[in-house]
Amino acid sequence: MDSMKESIPVVVTDDVADVSGGSKSSRKQSIKPPGGGGRRKSIMKMSGTTALAGRRLTKALLDLPEEQNSIACKPKVRMENTYKMTPDEDSTFVPWKVRNAVKEILGEQLSSVSYDNKTASKLCCDLAQLIRNKVRNMEFPRYKIICNVIIGQCSEQGLEVASRCLWDAKTDNYSCIEYKNHSLFAIAMVHGDMGQILRRHLESQNEVENNQVVATTFPNLAELPPEISMAILSHLDATDLCLAACVWDNLANDDVLWMGLCKASWGYASVYKYIRQPVKLSYKKLFLLLDEASLTFNGNPFEGEEYLFKRGIMENNALEMAKFLHFTNKIKPDKKREYLDMRRDVLDHLLQLQNFQNQFLPNALRKLFGNISAPNNRGEYLTDIIDKFSDRFCLCNPKLGLDKDTVFVLCFSLIMLSVDLSSPAVKNKMSKREFIKNTRRAAQNVDDDLAGDLYDNVYLIGHVATETVS
Repeated sequence: MDSMKESIPVVVTDDVADVSGGSKSSRKQSIKPPGGGGRRKSIMKMSGTTALAGRRLTKALLDLPEEQNSIACKPKVRMENTYKMTPDEDSTFVPWKVRNAVKEILGEQLSSVSYDNKTASKLCCDLAQLIRNKVRNMEFPRYKIICNVIIGQCSEQGLEVASRCLWDAKTDNYSCIEYKNHSLFAIAMVHGDMGQILRRHLESQNEVENNQVVATTFPNLAELPPEISMAILSHLDATDLCLAACVWDNLANDDVLWMGLCKASWGYASVYKYIRQPVKLSYKKLFLLLDEASLTFNGNPFEGEEYLFKRGIMENNALEMAKFLHFTNKIKPDKKREYLDMRRDVLDHLLQLQNFQNQFLPNALRKLFGNISAPNNRGEYLTDIIDKFSDRFCLCNPKLGLDKDTVFVLCFSLIMLSVDLSSPAVKNKMSKREFIKNTRRAAQNVDDDLAGDLYDNVYLIGHVATETVS
């Protein structure tokens, strides 16, 4: 009996699922006892216990762990796509919540930090990551959070920061936060974007399916005729033109384009007369110099004037500076007023450049104070401006029959009427009849119809000065 047991082989059969194809294959393993050979004499029918042991033995022989075998056989669960491209009404990006959270982070992280140019870059990355993680936990689902952080040293410089983002105005939004301590400043910009690029791509595909022509790529300007390429680039501002120069260097750096940008913002500069002689200066470099000069002037007018003189942009005389201020839109009116208060010679030339021909007196005053910010009080500076304005207005309108003194009186009457009608502190407003009566006393050669028209103009349009003169 013992010898018979030794010569019987054990045959183990197990159905194993084929993971790749999903079919089942029958695998057999034959185990012979040591020293046993020869023919098998019978096949043993295995009971349940023996089959379980054989199944375990097969798994051991195939070197398949039980956990892996169960995972391989378990079907994968697929979630259905929602195709939802917009957030819920109660979960849209809220800028003020983000602003408060970012202010708190910047205050905690930068309150005792001094500026160091070696660590500023890493600090920007760390702050951006902290802000991004904080905003992502603020229950704005389905939003892509984009965060930019800028850190610089506080040295009383002027700085303008701009950002662009492709978004949907109905759902997307942004928040800009500023922080400043004794040594540095930080600007954090957080955009909440729903990824509308994908939706626009789907819309463009639908348009193609509806037999509509849709441009999928921007044309290569280098392959177009130069006239067309220049016409396209002429619509760009300085920032976009610099970006275009990274792709089309020769086209975007053409002097014709940069000359147009220079003269659109600074209509007159002394350097225009000799920009090609004796030293060749490109208009692109001149644009950068003029932009820097304007920023400096808006910070401190007299430092800006010195910058213009040292760089050879302007000649050092009053008429040239008056032309520069008259033909530029880059100088703030209050800084222009501060400069002209100290440079009365420039003010004289500047008023001579104004054209008030065929303009009603209140409208001419609005034009004047639109170019030169109105002073905050009635002092010597305001009197000087009105005196020079009266002289220029009479020269531009000789057929009105008004002399300089009459225009001078009417200007102050209009300023006082503007303050009276627009000031909330004045309860009893001046009536039209009272204004006509007072004007007739001050200027006897002004008829009632003209005085009434002056009152109606101020009453309907508003203050003659951009800032209240008290």
